[in-house]
Amino acid sequence: MAGPTVMAQAEALANAGREAEAHALVAAAVARGDPEAVMATAAWKLFGLDGPRDPGAAKALLARAADAGHLPALTLLTRITGNSACGPADWDAAITLLERAAATDTKSRAELTLVRALDRPLPAPERLSDSPNVVRFPGLLSQAECDWLIAAAEPGIAPSLVVDPRSGRPIADPVRRAGAMSFGPLDEDLAVRAIGLRIAAASNTGIDRVEPLAVLRYNPGDEYRPHLDTIPGLANQRAVTVLTYLNDSFDGGATVFSETGLSVAPRTGDAIVFQTLDAAGRPDPMTRHAGAPVTRGTKYLCSRWIRSAAHDIWSQP
Repeated sequence: MAGPTVMAQAEALANAGREAEAHALVAAAVARGDPEAVMATAAWKLFGLDGPRDPGAAKALLARAADAGHLPALTLLTRITGNSACGPADWDAAITLLERAAATDTKSRAELTLVRALDRPLPAPERLSDSPNVVRFPGLLSQAECDWLIAAAEPGIAPSLVVDPRSGRPIADPVRRAGAMSFGPLDEDLAVRAIGLRIAAASNTGIDRVEPLAVLRYNPGDEYRPHLDTIPGLANQRAVTVLTYLNDSFDGGATVFSETGLSVAPRTGDAIVFQTLDAAGRPDPMTRHAGAPVTRGTKYLCSRWIRSAAHDIWSQP
């Protein structure tokens, strides 16, 4: 029977207060190319958990493990090369890495196929409203692209929570009753990134202005009560919202703009884009909207909130 892994041994040492020994053990494992130790050390450097953030060192470690045939390292290296988690994105280099993974990995091959299919013209927009300013892109995403987002998000979906201002503890969100998951920099595979680029093109915004792509899941009875997407007091305010419907095999769940009564019925792959600020840059009350209760089935929705100016993907809010 195999003994505990290097990282398990290091954790036990650290928990016993023998941190110097734990670091030495991990460093020795990295020196001899232990993939688990290399991956852990790369993550520490990405998040600044063992000193200052050092994205360059993280990428070098991942490249070393990937060259040794470690698929998880190659997968993570592909992701952070394709987004701005470690400096400017290098899409061509990321595609080359994905092609390398696709040579032996079935999931990577499917991802590569999806990424290539996303390189197509945008559908013609349909104007739904002048005030608020709402347009719809019918079929912005294909069925396969919607299914990919659902499958990628599903393991991480958790109930929507907010912090109770009195107790400081997480409580159920009184406005949004749904499950949610956001793709952080290390969760965003190239298919998710390419979908984000397509959404940026549809909204005529820069990918550097976005918050992490979010997927919401509404079960029967779930809803998002009337709200504005802007955040009070935020300096770099949310200026644009893009909502993409990932399925339509449910009843209810329309997007309703409360001030005008505009109701948008979800259709798989359709996206609506609306400006959340008025001409003076203030939150536009006309954009108050709700996700009507789902009465049958499960609704999946992709939300992209886009700031007025460049936004650091490592920071929230």
